[in-house]
Amino acid sequence: MIDREFMTRFSVLGMLISLFSVLIPMEAQAVPAFARQTSMPCTACHFQNFPTLNSFGRAFRSGGYTLTGGQGMIEGDDISLPLMLNASVITKLRYAKTNGNTNEGTDFGEIQWPDEAALLIGGKLSKNAGFLMELGLLGATEGDVETDVTGTADLGTGAVTGTGTGSSSGESNSFLSTKVHFNVGKAGNTQFSVIPFSTDGLGSAYGFELLNTGAQRSQRPIEDRRGFSAAQTLGLGSGEATGIALVASSHNYFINYTPWVPGWGGTNMNVKPSGLAHYFRAAYTPFIGSWDTGIGVQLWSGDAEVADGEGGETRLVTDGWIIDGQLQGSVGSMPLGVYASYGECTADPDHHLGDCDNAEDAKAFGILGQLGLVPNKFNVFAAYRAKDVGTATESDFDSSTVGGKYLLSQNVVLELFYVKESGSGVDARTNERDSTWMLQLFAGY
Repeated sequence: MIDREFMTRFSVLGMLISLFSVLIPMEAQAVPAFARQTSMPCTACHFQNFPTLNSFGRAFRSGGYTLTGGQGMIEGDDISLPLMLNASVITKLRYAKTNGNTNEGTDFGEIQWPDEAALLIGGKLSKNAGFLMELGLLGATEGDVETDVTGTADLGTGAVTGTGTGSSSGESNSFLSTKVHFNVGKAGNTQFSVIPFSTDGLGSAYGFELLNTGAQRSQRPIEDRRGFSAAQTLGLGSGEATGIALVASSHNYFINYTPWVPGWGGTNMNVKPSGLAHYFRAAYTPFIGSWDTGIGVQLWSGDAEVADGEGGETRLVTDGWIIDGQLQGSVGSMPLGVYASYGECTADPDHHLGDCDNAEDAKAFGILGQLGLVPNKFNVFAAYRAKDVGTATESDFDSSTVGGKYLLSQNVVLELFYVKESGSGVDARTNERDSTWMLQLFAGY
């Protein structure tokens, strides 16, 4: 006899895939904002699939999004603007099913929509300046949350819930992230830039980051960011952040020093001048033969002294470090990307990250391999992540991820993956770790 629960899951997946096929035809050619500005296809800047950057994509970002192509320009004394304001809509539609929970047998999973749905506006401001602004398509709701903007429909109960990304004040706010990139000088091949920024969830590296190791939350090859990245596992590469990135970059290295505070949108924004935290990033990105490589270090230090709203001050510790590296090239005709990282965050009861306020330093290691079986169309990936927060808690566990991505077009990706968790931090309800299936449609229009 065929299991009824299996048939229900199979039917849901089948309906979603059919819906995707109807709504997203194979010949779809919609392109995001920067492709419109440069008149180049998505593959000019991205390796295997977006948002993973290749060497040209790194150069475009280092230049402050100022490169233009066939698009008309407004040119004159002290002005150089595209005729059109370039914009993109980024959407994610997911179906997720987690095993090992209390609703096993009756929980048929969740439809998550919209997730990280946003309007991105960006491009050239002038000859030496560019910008990127992200506006959420769903307003923030109550609570101090760092999660994605998510609407969830529980297929087992029919309940619908919504959470939003926003400040602790609980105010509705659709603003998410913005940065303005000023190129202030050049010496030889080295570009010097100043980049003020603020973000509700993308972390202190949002000001400037070029590697695809998860050093910065949104810059990652696969959706399961905590399944392969030490920075994302520990939380060092995400969260609220406001600061100014001071950058030196060239074709084979970049250095970023950022004074910052773990705050956004009115939260933790009253800071003592002597109380800013410090973020330092350095990476070397040479070509070794035909391989595009990168190795780097991230260092967070300092205590942000912020007003607590009651006339006093709150100490927010930020200490931690990451080492990371990547290889991007080809094995025969198949593109291959390998991404690895290891790091720690310093134990302190005042640390602004939940996994870093234990009695011992929290540690994480992650590695990901992604192979393009059909170049620029279909790739498979496998990842492993180990985590140790110093105590056997529910968040202290390892995970293995396998999956694949199919590009319906260069800007529309269908991703299916499976995550299996294991380790000392077992789920107290089931005495086992969870496993999760996820099917996602990720599109940039």
